[in-house]
Amino acid sequence: MKLLKPIVFISIAFFSLAAHAEIKSAYINSARILQEAPQAIAAVEQMKKEFTSRETAIRNMAQDIQQQEANLQKDGAIMSAAQKKKIEDEILEKKRKIRFDAQSLKEDVDLRRKQEIQKVRTAIQQVIQSYAKKKGYDFIFTEGVAYASDKVNITEQILKELKKK
Repeated sequence: MKLLKPIVFISIAFFSLAAHAEIKSAYINSARILQEAPQAIAAVEQMKKEFTSRETAIRNMAQDIQQQEANLQKDGAIMSAAQKKKIEDEILEKKRKIRFDAQSLKEDVDLRRKQEIQKVRTAIQQVIQSYAKKKGYDFIFTEGVAYASDKVNITEQILKELKKK
């Protein structure tokens, strides 16, 4: 019993000191940062450059198919059955190729998007951690915050730090 009293007293003293310690926390809008970060904008531009030629080729192939179908519709009545069959087979083959190319492009874009998002998130995380240490934050919240006042929203400051990188 004699030992219990000092332990209780020390515990109460410790918890009261911890309660008086100020915790510095902030909130960032991660969706806005992902959208407006210069690194994210640069990644989008790089992906556009990388995939534009393939998208254009697919679009041109689709236009070519439409033109062939229009010609077949217009001239089909005067063509022999063999000519008509040959053109229909060409159109069918081009449609298969366009579906394959479009699916391949979609998969490649999705893969690159995931890679670029991961790079951007890593850069953003490094900036947030650096900023938090420099400014003495204990917590910086992103997702799942029901409410955050403007005075704890540091999204603008993080975007400014990202622009420095």
